[in-house]
Amino acid sequence: MREAAARMKCSNNLKQLGLAMHNHESALGVFPQGRNAYPQVVSAPARLLAYVEQDNLQRLVDPNGTLAVGGQNDTAGKNRVGLLVCPSDPQNGQVPGSVYFGTNYVACNGTGVTFDATGNVAAFLKIGEGNGVFAQTPTRIGDITDGTSNTVAFSESLLGNGAAISAPPSDPQTVRLAVLEVSGGNDPTPADCNSGNGTWNPRRGEQWINGHYGNTLYNHYYGPNPSGRWDCGNGSHNKGLAAARSAHTGGVNALLCDGSVRFVRDTVDLAAWRAASTRASGEVPGEF
Repeated sequence: MREAAARMKCSNNLKQLGLAMHNHESALGVFPQGRNAYPQVVSAPARLLAYVEQDNLQRLVDPNGTLAVGGQNDTAGKNRVGLLVCPSDPQNGQVPGSVYFGTNYVACNGTGVTFDATGNVAAFLKIGEGNGVFAQTPTRIGDITDGTSNTVAFSESLLGNGAAISAPPSDPQTVRLAVLEVSGGNDPTPADCNSGNGTWNPRRGEQWINGHYGNTLYNHYYGPNPSGRWDCGNGSHNKGLAAARSAHTGGVNALLCDGSVRFVRDTVDLAAWRAASTRASGEVPGEF
């Protein structure tokens, strides 16, 4: 019963973010971008604060500024935002040992990759090239030609536990929290990610203000809560495979661009899940 209540609260949090998205679009003509180009990487959630009754905190955020340590945005990120926390996540909004507060709600950047004619990965997409709703160029409702009821805006993520990882994890609970930074990697491949070679970052979801993979962006290359798959990316956190994950049993909550929230099962058809991540790719909608 407690988990059912927590899942409902989580769903309501996402609905509030959906309302905020649409109020932002009504006021400014666009949805917020996922971030600006580096180093101005303030996240989509940080751009929605004024629309979720966080006006005072919004005034601390400079959306065109950097995240320099000790600066304005760095200070803002040390404030907890309850709306951005799923009550099912045991970390309760903060990676242990961190001075920052994080978020369990991440913006969809798209599929994360492009595919060749045979269905194999052709290339990883940089965040700015994302084919979802949240990239570096703000999206209008009219840009979502796949339909707002067929396109995911936000889903869930888990916060790391801050515990050091020295080798590819085998424990399922550690796998789902781990983020691998691929060695040498400006352009990692799925094979690089699967190899487990690189640096392990235990601070998944650490900063709600940070618009990188590993903090506030994700993609649909993997299905929800992929078994045995850790997230990965390059050292710049601007290319990667970052899945939707939750502490709920059997799936994740997902906010669609029409403002509705649905619970998506871990067993969702992967092709349908990937199709739901794109804003204008012309796929035939599947069940997800």
